[in-house]
Amino acid sequence: MSFHTAARLLLRQGLLLSCFTLWAGLALFRPLAHAATHVPGRFVTDYFHFHWNMWWIRHAITTPDLSIYETNYVLTPFTSNLAYHTLTPFWFPLWAALEPVTGSPAAFDVIFLAGLALTGWCFYLWMRQEGVEPGFALVGAVAFELAPVMLYFVYWSNIGLLGWFWIPAHIVLWAQVADRAAHRWQGWLLAAAQGILLWAMGLVDLQYFIYATPLLIPFGVLTLVRAEGWPNRARLAGMGTLALAICAALLWVAGPLATINDFDRDALVPPDIETTPAVAFPRDYVNLNPDFPVDPDVGVYLLPLFLLSLAVYGTPLRKHTWHNQDRRWFWLALAVVPWVLSLGASITVLGQEIQLPFRLLFDAFDGILRFPMRFSPIFIMPVIIFIALTWQPLLTARGLRLAVLAGLLLVVPATTNVLHPMDVRAVPPVYDFYETMGAEDYDYAVIEVPVAAGTGEQWYGDFADIETQYYGTVHGKRMVNGIIARAPLDYYWYIYDSDPLLAWLGQRKLLEPAVVEQTLRERISGWPIGYIVVHQDRIGLDSPTNQEIIGYFNSLPDLLCPFAVDGPAVAFRTTWHPDGCPPRTPPETQPGVYRIDIGNADDVRYLGAGWHWPEQVFDISLRWSGHQPQATLYVDLPPGVYTVTINAQAYATERQLQLLVNDIPVGDPVTVPTDPLTPLTFDVPADAIGSGQYVTFTLAYDGRISPAEAEGSGDQRQLALFVDWIEFARQ
Repeated sequence: MSFHTAARLLLRQGLLLSCFTLWAGLALFRPLAHAATHVPGRFVTDYFHFHWNMWWIRHAITTPDLSIYETNYVLTPFTSNLAYHTLTPFWFPLWAALEPVTGSPAAFDVIFLAGLALTGWCFYLWMRQEGVEPGFALVGAVAFELAPVMLYFVYWSNIGLLGWFWIPAHIVLWAQVADRAAHRWQGWLLAAAQGILLWAMGLVDLQYFIYATPLLIPFGVLTLVRAEGWPNRARLAGMGTLALAICAALLWVAGPLATINDFDRDALVPPDIETTPAVAFPRDYVNLNPDFPVDPDVGVYLLPLFLLSLAVYGTPLRKHTWHNQDRRWFWLALAVVPWVLSLGASITVLGQEIQLPFRLLFDAFDGILRFPMRFSPIFIMPVIIFIALTWQPLLTARGLRLAVLAGLLLVVPATTNVLHPMDVRAVPPVYDFYETMGAEDYDYAVIEVPVAAGTGEQWYGDFADIETQYYGTVHGKRMVNGIIARAPLDYYWYIYDSDPLLAWLGQRKLLEPAVVEQTLRERISGWPIGYIVVHQDRIGLDSPTNQEIIGYFNSLPDLLCPFAVDGPAVAFRTTWHPDGCPPRTPPETQPGVYRIDIGNADDVRYLGAGWHWPEQVFDISLRWSGHQPQATLYVDLPPGVYTVTINAQAYATERQLQLLVNDIPVGDPVTVPTDPLTPLTFDVPADAIGSGQYVTFTLAYDGRISPAEAEGSGDQRQLALFVDWIEFARQ
């Protein structure tokens, strides 16, 4: 091949790849428009653990004594085997090159573009190899690239399912190996290259070897049958063996195969086979724009065009000569197996349930293959080839052919959700204290509240709460929350209701103060735990659980201290932490005067039990007390004599208020009026303040009542006083 010929070939293929990239960009225009801050999704998808995967690979290869395929950084303290996890190291080099400059969300958008564009391009090459003319091949490749099931994988940020391009690529490459088998060194060289690329396919996901089997193995057999003479067949078989051997060796040395030996599949708890997501027939073939992405179809154009192609073959039009007719039927025959597998465990026909072969595959792999719908790309490709090879000899008139192809290029985006803007949602806000954790050179665990964890099969807690795994890419520490695909149930089931600490923090178990305290003492030093982060917005800003958790944590100064408050997130540092605890001193508004603005976001540093959630009344931030018979505050102050002023108002009826300092009454009880807000003053002697460390102030009121009782409203909260601010003035 001359230089000019090679240059023209590269230019042509580059233009084709650019074309498929533009089509992918059309489908992804909304994520691309929010590339720096958003990810695809109307709700919380799987995106967070794929972003964490990329971070983990970088962390593992840059940190001594860590293995890529083993980690205790999620579902800590257990060490998970990642051999079957959706780690997708194939995409890591692209992510690693982009992420430091663009951030992880934008780097993933580039991966989405690359996955779709390569899928279209490689399928185009396969169609051209099968004798499909360029126009038909272009339309068919675009149709597959933008198939709803492909955009479904993007929507879920599942980059492990953006490697379908490898299957047509390997078919095209093996055809080249077969053509050059007689030219020994060329054939062997291409076979070695195929082995390396098979390894690359395995680094996307090992399941591709299963998905590819219905197409690659029969095609390999076909090339053997068509090879001329036994010497050529033996040579071709040897080349195939070489490719497989290279692939297996690379997957063992630089892949998950060695780790698979240590994986105990008996410890897995697969889902009920009847719940595995399948492609429903005929619903998902005729349903235009379903509730995407909950129920993606395979493309409503596919079934009508396929039936028309079959009908045309049985009409007088059959007199036309079809090119590659045997290959056309060969590929259609191979589409049957993946199509049947995509239907799932069973179908119901005329009220009769029919068991399907997917059950055998599900049982053979102990439930690891739990998405039969993922076989749909494997039958869509050969069906498109069948359709293209059927119609291209019929559409010989240039004008008619161009009109039909142009019409199909309009039909494809109109029927595959391409023109519907893909939903996007903002990634969780990265709080400053996570950056602080990431800069700390200590090995510890971070507990994210609410606590939730699981695998792709099942999880405990709200799935949206597992999203806090995303923060692991920032703080880089071990954590309980998160997903490890195909992890043993024992690694996370205990958090559901048997663990007094984590089940309580996941709102699945009531607080048992003494038991939780003992568990905290053991784990803070044993795991160790560096921080516990309470996400009040995930718990519910108007939920009493927030105040229960924060008040309880504030009551354990020898274990925890409020380190930072950033919006709705409160980071408690443990006393294990080498950097110690910051003082809990309120802001000094003037010399010697310290004020807590009750209802302000920062007041959680000081709150104990007895408080309801914060409220805003006009320009006043406040909280109601009355959740408990008393309301407490914890404050660090310089030693001395103080005047404590509480700006408060009683609900429904006047209340008597007594202030206790370290459980000792100070001054006389005062009357709190129902209107207006009234400053109430107490003199506190120096001996009550003592050293000033962790001083407990208790508001002891003489009663409380709910609005339901007082006014007949639906508010069942017990209310005593609402408090605007508390001031500590040193005398």
